[in-house]
Order: sequence, then structure tokens, then C-alpha cells
Amino acid sequence: MATVLKSSVDLKAFVQEVRRLANAQFESPQYKRILSLPLNEKRAQVYTLQKAFWNLNRRDCWALAQGVSPMDVKKLIWEHEEDELAGNKTRGVEDHYSLQVRQSKEIHLTLEDFKNEKMREGTRTCVYAYLHMARSTHWLTALASCAALEVSNSSDWVQGGGMSYRMGKRFETDLGIPFHKQLNAAEHAEVDVAHGSLLMQVAERHADTQDKLDLLMTGLIESWDIDRVWKGQLAEMMEAIPLR
Repeated sequence: MATVLKSSVDLKAFVQEVRRLANAQFESPQYKRILSLPLNEKRAQVYTLQKAFWNLNRRDCWALAQGVSPMDVKKLIWEHEEDELAGNKTRGVEDHYSLQVRQSKEIHLTLEDFKNEKMREGTRTCVYAYLHMARSTHWLTALASCAALEVSNSSDWVQGGGMSYRMGKRFETDLGIPFHKQLNAAEHAEVDVAHGSLLMQVAERHADTQDKLDLLMTGLIESWDIDRVWKGQLAEMMEAIPLR
């Protein structure tokens, strides 16, 4: 079993900066734009179908980061991805992609809609950028580029709840879909608290020098840069659909 390394780096300061940056995402123009955008069913459908490509991209990126990580980190990622890929048998929860498809019946989408949807150019640009980070950087940076999106979706890191929770509440307010019926959003609001802890488990075990801590921070910052672009692209796609 991996042990925490004796380290001269200031992990408390690292945590404070991660928390600040994660919360700052929600103060960015792109996040404010998408979270304030009035929804109708067609806008919600575009959001959901394009986000499905992003969800699949997360599985690719975590797998790439896992492939170049040390053995103990491979195990952490495997445990993290088990919920996403296979669900949770103990709690009777199916894999998260299937949850999203089932949830989407509430906005009149079918599995065929997901199969037939075309990736928009903004979506493609952002998922390619994430793949580049996962493939082409130091393993600590690749890991952090994936973990960043778990951190900013975790209520342990972000005041007011993460993106899954906040967008789920928008669906509830604008479309009248109770949050508990949004199966995927409700599941992520719960499990991403645990998933958000992976970053610090890795930092405590492996970031025993400032250079290594900087590699983690680079992954976080650059991943959140892409994420803001992605949220802006989603908002633009949705705004193109008339509200009435």
C-alpha cells in the first residue's frame, strides 16, 4: 500500500490555491453565462447531447492518465472510474452514461438521439485539447487535468455546489424536472465529493517537491482554462436556439 511521503512542500497553501481557483470558475464570464441562460427543452437537449461527447472524452482522458501513472495511482483511478464505467452494484446504480440516457427521457431524448447526434466544432476543439493534455504531459499534469473537473464539481471544494448540482437545479427551475429525477446529476452531486479527494491523495503520496506540486498545478490551471472555453461554447450553442 502506498504511503504518504515526507515532504517539504506546503500542501496547505496548495489546497488553498486549488480551492480558490475551483471557486473562481463559477465567477468567470463563461460559467455565469451558461448558468444564467434561460432554458427550454430544445436548449436542454443541445446541452445534454453535446455534453455526452464530453462525458465519453472524460473516460478516454482518465484512461490515458492511468496508463502512465504509478501503480498505486492506477488503482486510485480504477476505483474512480468503476462508478463511471460499471456503476455501483452495492447501491444499485448503473454506469453513468446509461444514467444520463435514462435521465434524458425527461426532456424527450432517446438512445437513438445520442447515437445520431453530431459533434459540434466547439465540442471537438475542446475534447481534442483535453486529449492532448492527457497524452502529451507529465503524468502528474495529466492526472491533475482530469482531476480538476472532479474538484470543481465537488461541494467539498466549491461553495454552493458543483456544476452538476447547479445545472440540475436550473433544469428543475426552468423545466420543472425535480432534481431527484435527474438521475445522473443527482449521482454526480453525491459521488464527486469522493472523486474530488483523488487529487489530494496523489499530492500527499507523490508531490514531495515543489517541482512536482507545480506539475499538478499546471494540469489544474490548463484544464480549467479549457473548461471555461467549453462552457462558453455550450452557452453559444444553446443561445442560438430561440427561447420561444
